[in-house]
Amino acid sequence: MSYTRGVLLAASFVLTASLAAAQTVSVHPVFSTTQTPGYADDPAIWIHPTDPSRSVIIGVDKFEGVYVWNMSGQLIQHLPQGSTSRINNIDVRYDFQLGGQSVDVVATNLRDAGKLAFFTVNPDYVQDDVLTQIAGLQNSGNDIQDASYGLALYSRVSDGALYLIDTGSRDRLRQHLIADDGSGSGIVVTPVRSFVYNGGLAEGLVVDDELGHLYVAEEDVAVHKYVADPSLDVDDPIATFATSDGIVGDREGTALYSCSDGTGYLILSSQGDSTIKVYEREGNNAFVKTIVALNEDGEASLGTDGLDVTSASIPGLFPEGFLVVHDEGGSRYHVYDWRDAAENDLQLCGTGGGDPLPPPPPQGLRVD
Repeated sequence: MSYTRGVLLAASFVLTASLAAAQTVSVHPVFSTTQTPGYADDPAIWIHPTDPSRSVIIGVDKFEGVYVWNMSGQLIQHLPQGSTSRINNIDVRYDFQLGGQSVDVVATNLRDAGKLAFFTVNPDYVQDDVLTQIAGLQNSGNDIQDASYGLALYSRVSDGALYLIDTGSRDRLRQHLIADDGSGSGIVVTPVRSFVYNGGLAEGLVVDDELGHLYVAEEDVAVHKYVADPSLDVDDPIATFATSDGIVGDREGTALYSCSDGTGYLILSSQGDSTIKVYEREGNNAFVKTIVALNEDGEASLGTDGLDVTSASIPGLFPEGFLVVHDEGGSRYHVYDWRDAAENDLQLCGTGGGDPLPPPPPQGLRVD
């Protein structure tokens, strides 16, 4: 072997090894929330419109209700949902029209009752008044699937129509329209669509509002990608991925790190080995890297079910966004700096991440 060829081979080996090493990163939490008394599950993030430091983390305890923490991990609100109703997933959307006002909202499924719990967000909160519940166990007009399992919200870009998509215990995947019930202080939920879904149990759902895609994480098999807009009449999946990629056990929580130019990442919990898989948001959702989320003791055994992520900047704390990960054994959530997860492999877009997406062309879409 010549010296030159030996040097080139060595350099190639170092580069290959470096790229391989970059595909997995371990991250330590910046802070953790307090524990819930029962069994914590899915989290969501709400970003304050004018003061990001007043953003909150919202989580569910399957048996104890909805919890709200500030950006230090301190509990500031608890809303019980009834001892007979389990909760699975929670999601947030902005600028919902209610009573002639634009409000931010939170939704979660009351699994045993087959009902939607729905809350408005108070940006002027003082302490335990962040969320106000306007639909729950005792209300009518908020029925969803029996034994509703996975849940995600979808706000259609073309007209702001708000939808709920959920899975049921019998492998059903359905979509519902959420609208003001006419009182200005309540909602009505109307089923509008059944997707073609022939898979098994799926809890992790997320919708990319801007790109118009729904992602459904079938626990044992893959992630299925759908067209989210019901008026386009495309009910079959348009792609399937995450069939391998080192995933162990269930495919669980899903979330989007979204940049304003349409790029970013879909993240997916690999529950069996307590890792997080990262995929490109755009195109064919190519696999990018693995994140190992550690607890404060440096242990990689969270058994993560739900997770959430945001690219929103929290100046002085998380300038490029942050990741919230469920800790099954601790019944709480750990919060990570996106920069630690990104290293040199992933995009940072806390300040926008490029030119904004162009407005969608007029399509004369109806509200289904």
